[in-house]
Amino acid sequence: MAELSARQGRVADAVAIYRHLVGAAAGARPDAPDEDASVERWKARIAELEGGVIAVAPPPAVKAAVREPGSPARADVTPAAASANVSGRPSLVIAQPVRSGQVIYAEGGDLIVVAAVHSGAQLMADGNIHVYGALKGRAVAGAHGARDAQVFCLALEAELVGVDTGYATSDDIPPDLWGGPARVFLTPEGRCSVVALSSGKRRP
Repeated sequence: MAELSARQGRVADAVAIYRHLVGAAAGARPDAPDEDASVERWKARIAELEGGVIAVAPPPAVKAAVREPGSPARADVTPAAASANVSGRPSLVIAQPVRSGQVIYAEGGDLIVVAAVHSGAQLMADGNIHVYGALKGRAVAGAHGARDAQVFCLALEAELVGVDTGYATSDDIPPDLWGGPARVFLTPEGRCSVVALSSGKRRP
């Protein structure tokens, strides 16, 4: 998500995401050298962006972790609870609307939002993203190379939606899919595809 923002010239957004990741890592275990290495890369990227260097860097290798229940909530992250999905991977569940300016990142698993995602909000997950409401902000699944990840939502009105490095902006979303239930995935060629999400109900 940060690098997509950087590519589009939204440097402030990219810096905000990297600062969020650095802040999230501050609460990690002190004996995690791989986390320390990631933090140093993120800090270096912040310095590049703030210095006017808009080079596109590959996504850093990040240790899979989800904030544990009961840990202090940060100001820019909606209070959430951790749970396990049917595949056994950890999921991050957001039960409140995601407001403009908020950045939600599900590290190492899926992100499930059971509320609306407002314009200006950003969702990012290493796994799938599920939005049981309107998706009006930005959402990128498979953020660290999971090309088989997908985005599911009940009302697609996103500014940007994507999987891994493939993405589509609001202008790329077919008009007949705008505002309806949709599924976003990568084709074998690496193109971001948006299709209707069937409700499973049969008409009489």
